[in-house]
Amino acid sequence: MGQKRFETLEEGIDYAKRYCSLQESCAKDVKSHLLKYGMTVQQSEKIIDLLIDENYINHDRYAQLYTVSKIRQSRWGKIKIKRMLLAKGIEAPCINSAFEQIDMEEYRNVLQYLFEKKLKSLQVEDEYQKKYRLKYFLTSHGFENDLIEEIFNQNNLY
Repeated sequence: MGQKRFETLEEGIDYAKRYCSLQESCAKDVKSHLLKYGMTVQQSEKIIDLLIDENYINHDRYAQLYTVSKIRQSRWGKIKIKRMLLAKGIEAPCINSAFEQIDMEEYRNVLQYLFEKKLKSLQVEDEYQKKYRLKYFLTSHGFENDLIEEIFNQNNLY
């Protein structure tokens, strides 16, 4: 059985409004869903413009919620979050605004938690290898080098 396809623009609008009401979404996510259900690019763009006008899609709000959830749930750093938001078509001013709202104490606690968890799991005797693997792990999660060095210093690893 095939996937349902929208026959009219109104069906696409209704679907998109329901979709945006259930979870915060960006224009790129909504557009991909509309295209998947048979809307044309022009119809999708028209629907997205309507959703933005009616505040169903708000990239400032999306960037803020995305940032908070990725820090708390996925334990990502700012670099990785920024890369993902840019890939979703969120503009830099929205991202910067979201980053200004970050609770830096909570952010540092997430970094410290990841540091301690990885340090316990490392089964390497060589200090250089230990530092290298820790730094690689933390940078792969998107944390900034200066904060990583700060954590290393606090934990006497430098």
